[in-house]
Amino acid sequence: MSDHLEPQPGPSRVEAPTPCRRPGRGHAPHPAHVQLAQGGPDELWRQVVVMGAVDDVVTLAVGDELQRHRNHDTGRMAALVREDGPEAFLHTRLGLLFLRSWPRDAGSVFSLQPADQPPVPCRD
Repeated sequence: MSDHLEPQPGPSRVEAPTPCRRPGRGHAPHPAHVQLAQGGPDELWRQVVVMGAVDDVVTLAVGDELQRHRNHDTGRMAALVREDGPEAFLHTRLGLLFLRSWPRDAGSVFSLQPADQPPVPCRD
């Protein structure tokens, strides 16, 4: 991923990600998936706007379409969006959302699960 996201200066004032060791969408992203996404082709990336979150569901504006996804840490996601802005990038194949504070803040990458799938609880 050459120029999808530019680092933003300054440290994050948002608390650390919620501990989670459950593999799979909607939970803590696996570092290997983040690395794969970074090296992926441009056609797998979509520029999105984070519209908001209710409970564990986040709404993204993807072009002229609204998409709903689950994530176990939407509170942290919302705090980062308030701090750095709603513009983000979505890796469509891996379901990873990269907020503007990435790569300065490694915790600003979120794994997304389609909202129509039932949530799976985290494992600490």
